[in-house]
Amino acid sequence: MRARPLLAWIAIAFAAPPAASAEPRAEDRPATQADLDRLEKKLEAQQRTIDKLLQLNEQYLRQLVAVLSEAGSGRPGGDPAIAMTKPGPSEPKPAEPRVAASKPRAPAKVGTIVGTVAGGGGEAVVYVDDIAATGHGVATMKQEGKQFSPHLLVVAKGTKVVFPNLDALFHNVFSVTPDNSFDLGSYPRGASKSVTMTKPGVVTVYCNMHPQMIGYVLVAPSAFYVQAGEDGAFRLANVPVGHHRIVAWAPNAKPVTAEVDVTEAESAPIELAVKRGRPGPHTNKDGMAYGSYKE
Repeated sequence: MRARPLLAWIAIAFAAPPAASAEPRAEDRPATQADLDRLEKKLEAQQRTIDKLLQLNEQYLRQLVAVLSEAGSGRPGGDPAIAMTKPGPSEPKPAEPRVAASKPRAPAKVGTIVGTVAGGGGEAVVYVDDIAATGHGVATMKQEGKQFSPHLLVVAKGTKVVFPNLDALFHNVFSVTPDNSFDLGSYPRGASKSVTMTKPGVVTVYCNMHPQMIGYVLVAPSAFYVQAGEDGAFRLANVPVGHHRIVAWAPNAKPVTAEVDVTEAESAPIELAVKRGRPGPHTNKDGMAYGSYKE
């Protein structure tokens, strides 16, 4: 049986008219001890009825909470306010984009250029002229015994060249080569300065204090270069397949070029020749003749 609310039970208990009493009214006679006892019993009965009604109302409230919880969430003890809120229809999730599986790249096809350079005197250099790629390496040209060592240095464009001073005197390394000119100033033994070569070409290096100090830095367009041997033979490997222009050069010689088709097979030997001259006189970094210098 479902519990009724408290007000309903109170209405049932007190709505009925009181039963007729055969006893005389209180105005007609004075109250006796028996009247007081009956009144007390009636009050006790009414108190018991009220207590019962309060218990029934408490049970009703508990049952109401349980019914709401079960109706909303399907499990007892849930939060009615939350359980009675029905979720709206869920939105469909967007389909995840499909990523096409990338095919592995085939290795680049490369070949080897072989040949000889006559007239280079063991200092000939061969490089690919139509491939440009900036390097980030470091190379060293020392100042030792009032000479540059090595006398010839070949680097890729973008290489930093370091000039350490190993002599017990000051040096001042400089170059007036267009697009690659620099002046490192004077610095003593143990010190080192550097410059980054940003333009392909031949950079002639001098010391502002010692006119006999001459060095050459060949800046190649990329790392595809090789220095020929004493017999002039060279072998330039890992060159991308295709038609390329190669250049042969040596200090104080005009560069010579040749066209070559590079295949995966080794190319037919290429014969090149350069004609070297002698270094001409040069001035100091201020464009004036060298003066006397005492160590």
